[in-house]
Amino acid sequence: YLEQRAAGFADAAVRDLFDRYGMRHRGVEFLTDWFVSGDEAAAAAERAAFDAAAAIGATVVNVGADFAGRGIPRREMVAHFERLCARAADRGLAVALEFVPFSDVPDIRTALDFLAPDNAGLVADCWHLFRGETPLADLRLVPPGRILCIQASDAAAMPDGPLAEDTRNRLPCGDGAFDLAGFAAAIDRHAPGVPVSVEIISPRLAAMPAAEAAVESLRGARAIFGGERPRTA
Repeated sequence: YLEQRAAGFADAAVRDLFDRYGMRHRGVEFLTDWFVSGDEAAAAAERAAFDAAAAIGATVVNVGADFAGRGIPRREMVAHFERLCARAADRGLAVALEFVPFSDVPDIRTALDFLAPDNAGLVADCWHLFRGETPLADLRLVPPGRILCIQASDAAAMPDGPLAEDTRNRLPCGDGAFDLAGFAAAIDRHAPGVPVSVEIISPRLAAMPAAEAAVESLRGARAIFGGERPRTA
């Protein structure tokens, strides 16, 4: 978003690109370090994320927790998150926290501690769920309406190195070993109507022309998550 603004695009022009290409389901990610007090870079990133959401008409900003092992007590992280949600609410936004197995919010059960604010929710990324060995049944623990974003990808049966590195080796849906049919059934039960997006972090796809990468990414996802459920790319 900041690059587009620096290139001379006004907010209306940025939103027009989304409208022109029929991207109805819009979100902003990935905000980090929102829990680091006095960090001007983090504060600037937050302002940019909120401004980007307003520009494109998004209603949800996705955020991560602590990936650096700072050892911040849970109660402090929760308090920081509540303040973040309050600032987001002032802009008419919800905040979706992504549980990540190599962060201090590694699973759904931990993430539940952060859902007190009315505009707080979760990102359900199947890569993190399966690699973190979170049971699909844990999705039922999330209060109704609090799964705000669903992300799909696939991967090999076993990680290749540490998870923080293996996360960059994702595969298109259906090309790996994840139980995506089970994941699709679970989200239909516990997060009906939430759009499914694909998030396939992959050097191979990154090297492809964007249009080809989009087609490759959506091919398997449509086969697994098809039907009436809305989809995003």
